[in-house]
Amino acid sequence: MTALLSTVRNKVSPRCLVSRCRKDGCSVALPGPAYSRLIIDCDKEGSPFESHDAKCDYLLFEEAQNGTARAVPIELKSGRIRASEVIGQLQAGAGAVENLIPPGTAIRLQPLLAYGNIPKGERASLNSGVVRFRGKDVRISKIRCGNPLPSR
Repeated sequence: MTALLSTVRNKVSPRCLVSRCRKDGCSVALPGPAYSRLIIDCDKEGSPFESHDAKCDYLLFEEAQNGTARAVPIELKSGRIRASEVIGQLQAGAGAVENLIPPGTAIRLQPLLAYGNIPKGERASLNSGVVRFRGKDVRISKIRCGNPLPSR
């Protein structure tokens, strides 16, 4: 395990660490080696969120062999989607990432929505949806439930 992943792991309870992203009929496939990955289930005790906080479903941290790192706040929605709620949950995930990593750590944020269906009325808001991270707007990636995590 890399130094970054060890640091993050030490800031959360082992009870919230999981090996996959799957909830309520929606999942994200995770290709690649598991040794370079850490997944936090944000609904479990010991995650960086209180039970009443707005939060994403998962926080995934990955580090490639070349040392580049990314953090992926993940929201899974197999049913009803409200763009403002999804954006708020992913923004909360971005805030948690900032609190979990050491200051000045080079990391790329990739907020992700895995969805079953996006209603027409919510598409425009989600297509232009961004999360603020370190003073910059980061566009939200979208995939269908069950598809693999987008590459780095």
